[in-house]
Amino acid sequence: MAVDLGSVLIDLVRVETRLYNGVDARLKDAGGLTLPQLEVLSLIRDVPGCRVLDISRTISITVGAASKAVDRLEEQGWCRRTVDPTDRRSSVLSLTADGATAVDGATPVFEAATRDTLGGLLPEPDLERLAHLLRTLRAALQPTTD
Repeated sequence: MAVDLGSVLIDLVRVETRLYNGVDARLKDAGGLTLPQLEVLSLIRDVPGCRVLDISRTISITVGAASKAVDRLEEQGWCRRTVDPTDRRSSVLSLTADGATAVDGATPVFEAATRDTLGGLLPEPDLERLAHLLRTLRAALQPTTD
């Protein structure tokens, strides 16, 4: 039987949207960050010397969109830009104390929401296979950098 790739793509997008929206709603209900905010702040925390370009590449958005996201997080007092000592044309991102507190508070909510939404949908072996397939797809779609 031939696979209808168009249907596979649409199903994948619809599943992603429902999962994303469900987890985002749980984060908002808990009074914390939105899922996009948590994603960017977690990158800033976890990537040494994080730059806007790192955010852009990691979450597959334009540099302009990543820069605007960082601008909004700076306005909230959750992160800061400092001049990169090795390249004065670039900025290095870091969390503020309030940003670290926000990420620390949102992370358990995120983990519980993903466990409750995604974890209950499939048995463990299927989740492991799905994780492997998604890593494979993501790696294949990741643009190469020069």
